[in-house]
Formats: sequence, structure tokens, C-alpha cells
Amino acid sequence: MSINQFKRVVPVPLRPYLGAMRRWVRSMPPRPQLQKQRLLSDPSLSETEKELLGKVSGKIYFNDTMYDGDGAHYYKVGLSAIRCIDEAVAQANLTVVRTILDLPCGSGRVLRFLVQRFPEAEITACEIQSGPVQFCVRTFGARPAYSSINLDEVELAKKFDLIWCGSLATHLNERDIVALFRLFARHLTTGGLAVFTTHGDFAAQRVLRREFDYSIPEDQIDRLGHEYKQAGYGFADYAGQRDWGVSLTSPEWIRARVDELGELREVYFKEHGWDNHQDVFGFVLE
Repeated sequence: MSINQFKRVVPVPLRPYLGAMRRWVRSMPPRPQLQKQRLLSDPSLSETEKELLGKVSGKIYFNDTMYDGDGAHYYKVGLSAIRCIDEAVAQANLTVVRTILDLPCGSGRVLRFLVQRFPEAEITACEIQSGPVQFCVRTFGARPAYSSINLDEVELAKKFDLIWCGSLATHLNERDIVALFRLFARHLTTGGLAVFTTHGDFAAQRVLRREFDYSIPEDQIDRLGHEYKQAGYGFADYAGQRDWGVSLTSPEWIRARVDELGELREVYFKEHGWDNHQDVFGFVLE
């Protein structure tokens, strides 16, 4: 019996519990650990990447929405983030990294690599939800911090040499993307580096060709694509959501918004550099 057939015989009120049970089973330590061991023999990985991968924890949070049972891809996404971060750090001439902010940390898909790549650094895991944050604290030794829907309200009482912000701007409207850049400026040390990702041309083409809809309502796709073509920016809410959805932002649009802020200088850009999907930027605070 397939999972869809099984769901049809399960009463509707019990289906959320079925989903939670599936996620729990998928995240049990032996399975992701075995998947990690198999990936270690992948010839596409460098020896440095294999060494790093060998050190990372195989523990997966039971409610990690980024882990769908495909451990190889899960770990490769983390490795891809580290490649981009390393390149951006080199371009920024950032020789010492003492403090790191992972915002949003999720359930540690990238953070588990950060703690091994920068073992001397103090790393802060920041999210809106407490469950993933506490998992990162228990499992990876991170310091906890909590975000807000209003990013201008986020005050973390310290500054960071490095901020990793994977796939947050991709879900924000124009107002909130600009607020995110202000957050970077508030929380970076002088000369500190923010590395963040966006949906650029690659993602826009996927949407317009209907190759992947990013869970955008069908009746919003053409409008989103048209706005992106016209202005380099488009945004569509998820169904039933407000101010939380999918943004498409051209590199030129991102640079213009950062230039308006006047505090950050670009040192790095890699088109669809993260997981061969999202564009990656690196900006330093001057």
C-alpha cells in the first residue's frame, strides 16, 4: 500500500499525527547516519569536503521540513553553503571569524557544518520557532536567539563577524527585504560579512516555464513573472498567507536596495551558487 492509499483510510483528524510519525521515522539517527556514510564515497566531493562531512552530526530534528528522507541532498546543501561562505570570506579578506549568526537557522542544515568549519567561533542560532532553535542549542552547542515577523524589531545585543542567511530574502516582500538589510547593518562588526541568498534569474525561469511553482497559487504565476521582467522584482503570497511567500529579485534590484542603505559593500556574487539554485551575495559592513 502506498502512502497516499494509506492516507485515504486514515481519518482526517489523525492525518497530522501520521505526518509527524513519518517525519520522526525518517529522522531516526541510523538512517541519516547511513546516508552520510554513503555520501562520503561520492567522487564529486573534494577530500576537504569529505573531511568536513565526516565530522558533522547525523542527528536530524524530527520536524525538520528541509529533510524529506533524502540525506544525500540534505548534506550536499550544507556543503554547498560552506563552499559559498568560504569563497565570500576569502573575497572579504575576513581572516578571523569569532562570532557567527545563522538566521534563519532552521533545524541546523547549514549550522551543523558551520560549527565544524569554524570550531573556535561562537555561533548563534536564530529562528522564530523555539523547537528548531532549542534543537540547535542541544545538538550543536549554539547560542539561542529568536527572530520576529517584524525584522526591524530584532535586536540581538551583539554583533557578528559573519552572518549566514540562507533562503530568507526568498520569502520576503520588498519592505521586509530592505528591513533584512538593515538588520545586517545593525548586527555586523565593522568589516563583518553577510552572506545571503535570493531567487534570481534561474528561479524566475523555472517559475515561468512551470517547471517548479514554489507553492505559488497558479493564478499568481504570470503576474509574478511579468513583474520580475518589468522591474527585476516580483512577490506572491503563499495561499492563505500575508507578507510571506516567494520573491524573485534580480541581482541589479538587490544591489540597488543595498546601495540605498549606504552601509554595505558587495564583495561576492555567485549566480545560482547555493545548491545550483539560489543566487548568493556577500556584503561587508564598511
